[in-house]
Amino acid sequence: MPTEIPLAMGVHADSGERLAGIDEEALESFSGQSAEMQVSDEVDAKSKSHLGTDDDVEDHTKLDQTGWAIIFGASIGDDVKKQLEPLIEHRRRQVYPRRQVGNDRLFQIFSGADSYQVGEGAEPGEPVVWENEVKHWLAKNGKNIAMNEVDPKKGVPYYVMIVASPDEIPFEFQYWLDLYWAVGRLWFPAADEYGIYARSVVDYETASSVATSRQMAIFAPRNGEDHAMGLFTDNMARPMMAPTETKPPFGSVQNFRLRPFLGDPATTETLEDIWRGKVKDGPPAVVFTGSHGMVFFAGDERQAAQQGAIVCNEWRGKDPPKRSHYYAAEDLPSDARVHGMIPFVFNCFGAGWPRNDTFGRTSKRPAKLAEGPMLARLPQALLSHKGGGALAVLGHVDRAWSYSYRSSKLGPQIEGFRTLMNRLMAGECIGHATDKLNQRWSVLSAGIAEDLQRKDNGLPVDLDALKSKWVARDDARNYIVFGDPAVRLRVADMPVLSE
Repeated sequence: MPTEIPLAMGVHADSGERLAGIDEEALESFSGQSAEMQVSDEVDAKSKSHLGTDDDVEDHTKLDQTGWAIIFGASIGDDVKKQLEPLIEHRRRQVYPRRQVGNDRLFQIFSGADSYQVGEGAEPGEPVVWENEVKHWLAKNGKNIAMNEVDPKKGVPYYVMIVASPDEIPFEFQYWLDLYWAVGRLWFPAADEYGIYARSVVDYETASSVATSRQMAIFAPRNGEDHAMGLFTDNMARPMMAPTETKPPFGSVQNFRLRPFLGDPATTETLEDIWRGKVKDGPPAVVFTGSHGMVFFAGDERQAAQQGAIVCNEWRGKDPPKRSHYYAAEDLPSDARVHGMIPFVFNCFGAGWPRNDTFGRTSKRPAKLAEGPMLARLPQALLSHKGGGALAVLGHVDRAWSYSYRSSKLGPQIEGFRTLMNRLMAGECIGHATDKLNQRWSVLSAGIAEDLQRKDNGLPVDLDALKSKWVARDDARNYIVFGDPAVRLRVADMPVLSE
């Protein structure tokens, strides 16, 4: 298979076939202009070093400068809100550390009419007005906030946590708002899981010490001769550990030790040892997994619990994966020591999935992936583990592509990942650390807009390259933070590991 074809990192449960690439109908549709894809002049990443706050915010780890907000979906009841009270009050005290209000807009709880309403957007450009009603969340109710560099004091603080399922507050709303704001999402099927997560975050941030160690585990199976995982290992996992002509290995400047488990060692047993802290020097503060994700057809009763599960090296790339070949939420042991970890789960459907295929939605027959949009269960289990939950999980919605880390012309392209991971290991808040992913999305969007303008003006445009840019752009867009975007590692409390 030519490496120029974008490879998806997913395996069908019943056949063992890899997830398909972009079909011709969907690719052809990318060459036509769509209003949804338009990019405002306000989103001009070429002239910005970041897409976050204005210059008044000097330290993005200080919530009394950035502020913090929560958006409750319409169906979120008092039982869930009560479970989240410890975290909400903890954040309120951080926003106002001296018990002085200062600016009461720096801490916001959006619910009821102030929350997201069906049909509202957060896209760049002029707010949509429909039947004399503003249908733009940032502008309604007198906020009149533009999609631009964030002034946290204007009414929507920088860190925003959405508490809702994606069928109530869509993924697309999160993607767009996250372009400038630092947005995370929390949703669990049971109310008590919110309480576990809330207490876990507060306990981690207020305890006298932390249990995780100053290291990052890198977990990447090879799956026999599987082309996608071979490409990933050679172009992403191994380059993480090696210096380049200008850069040291990931985490080197932050004094983080890398613990690689690549190829044969990347088994279900090894992954369980990582979650249980049974690797050298104890539980790693950061865990990066790159693998195929398990895929089930719409209506399959296994989908909610197992879609996006991590396919490990027991699967050798042939025949359908057996249940013992992949790691799902139900496999997480009761003695796991994930409290204080930040896992990055890189695979298809690792964070969730929409109802219909993102990469075929502009075609006449977009594939139906599920009965409704959903968040993956493994990140939920990591965040709500009864022994103490992870701080946040970074993952991908829908199919994840080789475009994320490789250019067909330039080879490995991991600098954005290097910046992201190094920011996490430096103790930055995860919502701010992921800014590089948004920058990649906006740069690709700007390039698409320029190509479309050239096409409209009758100038020559490489349509194949345009289609590839479009797939790469949507791939970059679909990363989400699962959890509170204001969480960060207590790096100063982690000793430097000896050789």
